[in-house]
Amino acid sequence: MEHVSLSAELGEIRYAIEGAHWIADSVAMGAVPDPERVHSAPVIISAILLLVETRLHQLGRVLRGEENPAHLLTPHNVTAGENADRDDVVLRPWDWSAGPRPSPSEKKETEQPGPVAGIEPPREDSPPAQPGTQGAQSPSIGEPD
Repeated sequence: MEHVSLSAELGEIRYAIEGAHWIADSVAMGAVPDPERVHSAPVIISAILLLVETRLHQLGRVLRGEENPAHLLTPHNVTAGENADRDDVVLRPWDWSAGPRPSPSEKKETEQPGPVAGIEPPREDSPPAQPGTQGAQSPSIGEPD
């Protein structure tokens, strides 16, 4: 089974940032001979940075368990689990054979809030306690004591 190499993914993101930096430096130093390319450089740099931002956002979702690591799988970051570098973090795609896994947002919507730690929920067979009574029954109004 194929897995995602986190170091390879981060390395590819680093290369994209270095490419945007190289383009900006080339334009700033006047090292771009074609004026048409000089005018398109800001658009190219913006596109690279947008791709980097989106990929980092997706990587964050995977690391938080909100998205399947299989969605990150590309030729530049693929590794087999047994061939992975010992110093690398390997992200394993979710096993869908056990059934669909709800996303954390779906899970939050279906979960009911539980009792606060240390507080026992009231039992349905006993009426709620009245403040200040501490279990004693007070006489009804109009009844003699």
